[in-house]
Amino acid sequence: MIFGNVLNMETFIDLGLDPGSANTVMCIRDKGIVVDEPTIVAVASDTGKWLAIGQEALNMHRKMHPGIHSIQPVTKGIIADYDTAQRLFRELLHSAIPRILFGIHRLVISIPYGITEVEKRAFFDMATEHLGAKEVYLVFEPVAAAIGSGIDPFEPVASLVVNLGADTTQIAVISLGGIVTGESLDVSGKQIDDEIIRHLRESHNLAISEYAAEQIKLHIAATDRPDQDGRLTVKGFNLRSGFPETQEISTAALSKVITAPLQEIVTAIKKSIEVLADKPDMAVDILERGIWLTGGGALLSGIDRKIQSATGLTVTICNEPQTTVSKGLSTILENFERYQPLLLDNKKKHKQ
Repeated sequence: MIFGNVLNMETFIDLGLDPGSANTVMCIRDKGIVVDEPTIVAVASDTGKWLAIGQEALNMHRKMHPGIHSIQPVTKGIIADYDTAQRLFRELLHSAIPRILFGIHRLVISIPYGITEVEKRAFFDMATEHLGAKEVYLVFEPVAAAIGSGIDPFEPVASLVVNLGADTTQIAVISLGGIVTGESLDVSGKQIDDEIIRHLRESHNLAISEYAAEQIKLHIAATDRPDQDGRLTVKGFNLRSGFPETQEISTAALSKVITAPLQEIVTAIKKSIEVLADKPDMAVDILERGIWLTGGGALLSGIDRKIQSATGLTVTICNEPQTTVSKGLSTILENFERYQPLLLDNKKKHKQ
């Protein structure tokens, strides 16, 4: 440790990695979050040279020309482009911690519930072969989110956690250190954005960007009475005339577009509770404790009221929900022996 201090270097680190489809978050034991950047790379189309990563690459993605293309190497929480992902994670870590004498001692990675053994192996291989971690562990996102929300996963009490990510929604009932029942849905904030884009394109011949769709989603969700029809000014590209223009769009119609994906989430939450028919005490726990919302999607205004109205259960949005998984990883690293039974390693099989 003294040798590292003399050289102004970290000797070794324990690292938590939350490789989200939208953002990659990294945390270091006793330091907290050190990286929170968009999971994207901007690349020169002719040479393949990397031009930017993270936020800078996302800014370029919104305004890029044909000479530049972007790569988003993580899809639905799993590695879609292995080579790009491992290099991106290395460069993001290097940007935060330029010099590490002995590398990564222990690495804990959050993964979606329900991924395959092959997809788990990709994380293990990347962590050991490219990030140089000595020890590698995986933890399911809902479990990490529960820990980051202050829930004790070892309690003999059922907790229903809904992690609303950018690309997926993870639903899990957790008790006694395990997931009693869980589901991963391809429904998320990004799907809502895509539905808004599709609606405007098909119904109004208006093309808008992903960023514009996200702003519309946030505006509609924040409306107290979305069922009352109003008009929202939307700027985009008219596919019929071939020119940019401004249109006034019905807020009631946009609200219906948002409602459909949210209803899928509500239906999945109900199913997770219904399967507890043979475990009535757990169902009572959920009745008494309610639902915990985590993930960036929990910031969508009014989503807690919609879920509460549909289920009749109390809904709690966790503090800073977009960072609950990474806060859970930090807690795991700082109390490793306590939480190790929850983790998956590459030495033995684990049930989902």
